[in-house]
Amino acid sequence: MLRRCFVALLVVMTLVMARAEVSACGDKFLRVGRSTRFKGYASVHPSSILVYAPRWTPRGITEFERILKRGGHKPVTVTNSAAMAQAFAGARYDVVITNYADAAAVTRELDTLPAKPALLPLVYKASKSEVAAAAATYQCLLKPEKMTSFQALEEIDKLIESRLKSAPVSSSTR
Repeated sequence: MLRRCFVALLVVMTLVMARAEVSACGDKFLRVGRSTRFKGYASVHPSSILVYAPRWTPRGITEFERILKRGGHKPVTVTNSAAMAQAFAGARYDVVITNYADAAAVTRELDTLPAKPALLPLVYKASKSEVAAAAATYQCLLKPEKMTSFQALEEIDKLIESRLKSAPVSSSTR
């Protein structure tokens, strides 16, 4: 009788654990019995992201925005410099994502802002020397042809995490 109660209790506990969310790897959640690819990637640091995409296709923009939204971010996409300046005037962004070729122009625009968002260049179909130059200049890069969408979202989290670590502590939290 005691053995049957123990087995029943074990079965009930297993079913309860399979339905509950269990913390795994810090702030990320993993549902027991399912891989993260079925649940999706939940960003550790959901952010406001400006995507400057002057040379992107409409389909590429839509797909990238979908990936960012599924990761928990709030993307805004602009396709020209006037729209970028207007976006900066109207809101504050944590991250700006753009092609590596446009990074210098975006950096000049960011230098005029009081609150400077992090710049995350996207290196697409670039030569090895361009990738090496980008890696030497920026701490994080997006490489679409070598990354999955989850890896790209992780790279965004890595960039935001490094910015949070380097941010000065305010006097109210001391």
